[in-house]
Amino acid sequence: MLTDPYGLPLSTSSAAARDAYALGLDRVLTQYPGIVEAFDAGIAADPGFALAHVGRAQGLLLRGEAGEAAAALAAAESLTGGVTPREASQVAFYRTLMTGRIEATIAALEAHLEVWPRDAMVLNTNANPNGLLGSSGVVGQKARLVALMNRLAPHYGEDWWFASAHAMALNEA
Repeated sequence: MLTDPYGLPLSTSSAAARDAYALGLDRVLTQYPGIVEAFDAGIAADPGFALAHVGRAQGLLLRGEAGEAAAALAAAESLTGGVTPREASQVAFYRTLMTGRIEATIAALEAHLEVWPRDAMVLNTNANPNGLLGSSGVVGQKARLVALMNRLAPHYGEDWWFASAHAMALNEA
């Protein structure tokens, strides 16, 4: 089975779809241009690859295109029959995220990361001071983010992205 850059199994057998997904994930983590286009290439290589649709939804959300993001997530939801449990959980997490209920979304994030701590796509929604916790208005949000990042640190080792997000959380606290 093919895996993402963090070693997590993917439900595509297409190396081209996996490579496009990896590029899209990298662009999400770095906020570089071309996020949606990378995931579109993954969808073109394997239209049934649910996580490419989720990534597309994330990219569209980052661009403020909520209607199109909802459609991309609906496409992912229609494909969850043959996905891994992590992928199904990621799709469900993004559905919760799109409801706008911050506490429910944070709870879904924490539950997902408890089982799949290396799911950088999900963690990225929270891994900076302007993420889910940072924008939640919850008292103690910065300390809560640091606690989460400290807990996840052993799972990421020397990963450049995680180290920078962790450092930013520590600096903000």
